[in-house]
Amino acid sequence: MCEMNRALILAVALAGTVVSAAELPEKDGKIHTGVATCATSQCHGSAVPRDGSNVLQNEYVTWTQSDPHSRAWETLGNDLSRAMARRLGLRDAQTAGICLDCHADNVPANRRGEKFHLSDGVGCEACHGGAENWLSTHYNTPEVGHADNIAAGLYPTEDATERAELCLSCHLGTRDKFATHTIMAAGHPRLSFELDTFTELWRTAGRQPHYRVDDDYVDRKGSLSHNDIWATGLLTEARARLALIRDDDFAGNGMFPELGLYDCHACHRSMKSVQWQRLPRHGNAVPGKPFLTDGTFVMALALSRAVAPGEAEALEDALTNLHESGSSSVTAIRSAATALDAVIQRMQSRLKGVGTRGREMQILREILATGAEGNYLDYASAEQAFMAVQMLVFEIGDAELEDELVALGDALQNDERYRPAQFARLLAAMGESDVPNESTED
Repeated sequence: MCEMNRALILAVALAGTVVSAAELPEKDGKIHTGVATCATSQCHGSAVPRDGSNVLQNEYVTWTQSDPHSRAWETLGNDLSRAMARRLGLRDAQTAGICLDCHADNVPANRRGEKFHLSDGVGCEACHGGAENWLSTHYNTPEVGHADNIAAGLYPTEDATERAELCLSCHLGTRDKFATHTIMAAGHPRLSFELDTFTELWRTAGRQPHYRVDDDYVDRKGSLSHNDIWATGLLTEARARLALIRDDDFAGNGMFPELGLYDCHACHRSMKSVQWQRLPRHGNAVPGKPFLTDGTFVMALALSRAVAPGEAEALEDALTNLHESGSSSVTAIRSAATALDAVIQRMQSRLKGVGTRGREMQILREILATGAEGNYLDYASAEQAFMAVQMLVFEIGDAELEDELVALGDALQNDERYRPAQFARLLAAMGESDVPNESTED
């Protein structure tokens, strides 16, 4: 498949407390010196990649020209953002903390250096941490090693779990900053995320990548397969969602819980026909009941069947219990979320030891089989399935399956026109292709 088609397919997918070993950049306590301090031609502001360097040195130019993060603050000034601000009673989205927390590097004023500007959007230090202590030394290798830079405040983005928690702090949210149902009702686009897909879309945006995983990178930082990054991101997001469900804010401050954690399409469907449906994992739900967004949990179930079958039944039972608890009480939901988190935490521990390398075929087969059974009834689950299938097919390198991705992506072009039965048929057809079965060990 040509690179253009691959890029187009990638673009289709965008239409327990989690404890991080590293402090997120927004709370690292360091001075954020500003994008300009990284942008000189001898550092990361070269117009073209430099030879003889262990980094490209044109990262600032790539970020400016190709990375949507550089325009995150600017987005707050467009017509949609201004309309949202009016509906939310905000004077200006470009100055409102509730917006700046994810659309800029919104650290406190006493942590902003002389060259720091909120208008830089999600700049270097929003991801790499305040440069106060590592700015002047991080290029002095091997005198100053990567571990030294991490100790000085550089955020370890090469670690898949740390990267997932960093990205999810905005692409899902935390207890301190979350796209609530109120914000969504005001017009904010629906959020979706998958670590490997989003990493590759961001890393390879434009004509030059933001970084390259070459021998030097591997020597300094190590490297993971795409499916390991996917699995790590999946389980990290699942636990992050459960942490939000267990948080006090989930109960809301009125008649309803925080509906931002529920599946949008469970309620927002056409009124011309009865479209409410339930699956076995939803328990004995009555018509009209909204469901928690569970796409990552459903993917985790497929993953467990492939690499940790001993946990699959416990995970399925815990997920059903979570949905059934929605008809009971907030206390019951929190208890069910804690039980589900314990299962996913066990899966995390197991994967840390063995990973998923060499299991690509089996994981793909489980995802396809789960979909062929009609389990991706909701758009969010189908979206997660597509991103996983796409990654696995590219990893496997099967040209025939790559061609089938085009039709699968087309089925997700419009979330309001998503047809679960059609998507299930496409996945069943892929499953009938030459995808050999593999045995797994518990």
